Amino acid sequence: MKKHTPVIWFGLFLLLVFLTLPTAFAQSNKLLIVDFGSIAPVNKMSPSLPFTLPVTTQAVQFNSSGLSAVKTGHRIPAERLTFSADTITKRRGEVAVYQLKIQLLPSDPPGEYEGFVDVVCPDANGAQPISLLVKVEILPWVRIEPANTNPLLTIAESPFLTEGNLSARTPVKILLASNAPWRLLLRLGSKTPFKAPPFPFQIGIGKTLKTEDFKERMLPNDDYRPVAFGAPTVVGDGSTPANYWTELYCTVSIANWHHYPTGDYDISMFFAAETVVP
Repeated sequence: MKKHTPVIWFGLFLLLVFLTLPTAFAQSNKLLIVDFGSIAPVNKMSPSLPFTLPVTTQAVQFNSSGLSAVKTGHRIPAERLTFSADTITKRRGEVAVYQLKIQLLPSDPPGEYEGFVDVVCPDANGAQPISLLVKVEILPWVRIEPANTNPLLTIAESPFLTEGNLSARTPVKILLASNAPWRLLLRLGSKTPFKAPPFPFQIGIGKTLKTEDFKERMLPNDDYRPVAFGAPTVVGDGSTPANYWTELYCTVSIANWHHYPTGDYDISMFFAAETVVP
């Protein structure tokens, strides 16, 4: 039995080496990931993240073709990725610390973007490039702002009995911006007690004062209802209002008003907006 002891120990040593080799290989070739997470770029922004590389010098080159969204094909070009050296830190070996800054625009369509960056060390002859995976998720977003300080419509009794529709004196103007298809919702409120059961109001919404792209009939104090929809509004970097906001004009009228009790009515408009998943 003693003659076989060296053979047994040698076999155990080979087994130990075999079991540890895959782990060591995986660690040396581990994919480096820089994940910015989920971001809703309602304005132009440039978030940054630090990352480390297992190199002994900061004189490296970063080669990338940009990021792309697999499901949609939309891209973030490589020019919007900026790499800069930070510090060199000794921690379980020598590593270099860098900063990656990515420029995001409000017009970037929603999606999960990712792309590879090849990190090349010119001083390391024969060394293989290090692969860096960059990821960011652009979230859909929508904003609305009233252009009027008080979105209140006043409908007064008309002295002209021949008019079929009784309209509000002035429309309510709102601003809407979105990087995705959107839907506008509306709820009507009334500060004036009705002399009879509430009657329907005619809602008109258009992109100009003289157009009504959407029409809807609503009762006051009902729940929110969708009244308009559209495509993404932001163009380019959205730096100007014309490339960011869409203007919507909303008005209320009473059709066949002479069938209802006469009087003055103050109608409040409450808006909400949501993105629409394709």
